[in-house]
Amino acid sequence: MRYFQLLADDRVVYRIQPPAWSLLQQQELLTSVGLPGEEQLPLTVYVQGDRHTVYPDMLDSPAPLVSNSVKLLLEKFLPQIGWRAVMLTDIRHESQQLYWLLQPPIIEALSSQSTFRPDGTLQQLVLNNQKINQPIFRIAGLREPYVYINLAAAECLLRRSYTGIRLRRIPVEQKI
Repeated sequence: MRYFQLLADDRVVYRIQPPAWSLLQQQELLTSVGLPGEEQLPLTVYVQGDRHTVYPDMLDSPAPLVSNSVKLLLEKFLPQIGWRAVMLTDIRHESQQLYWLLQPPIIEALSSQSTFRPDGTLQQLVLNNQKINQPIFRIAGLREPYVYINLAAAECLLRRSYTGIRLRRIPVEQKI
């Protein structure tokens, strides 16, 4: 099976830039997603844009955020997860955009062939195909809150006209 990292496309000119958050704030945000059907107040994130600002379908800062249309597609792959609404609010231009915090299940899929830098950040990721049982997932043991998807989910995303989404293929462990 093939797997891909789901990324925001930084080549989009004039895309909105939410403010940078500390690692502690990111972890707090990522643990704030409730169970399916559980009501939570939307989180408001203040942004500053101009008349050229583009709101892409995927943002990976301060955490993985997807537009409402991407959420509707991903829910078909992960009906059992909860979501939390995030409102990107531009007070100066009196606008709000609805995004959803993407928090898929965390699984143990790290291969022993993966390499890390001395500070503990990921250098080269290799997945263990035998341990993956989810179409969309995060990987346990990584500092970075990256989201990974299987080939079927990637093809569904690519068939639609989303903006600002990029996929990067991730190598799978080779048996020696």
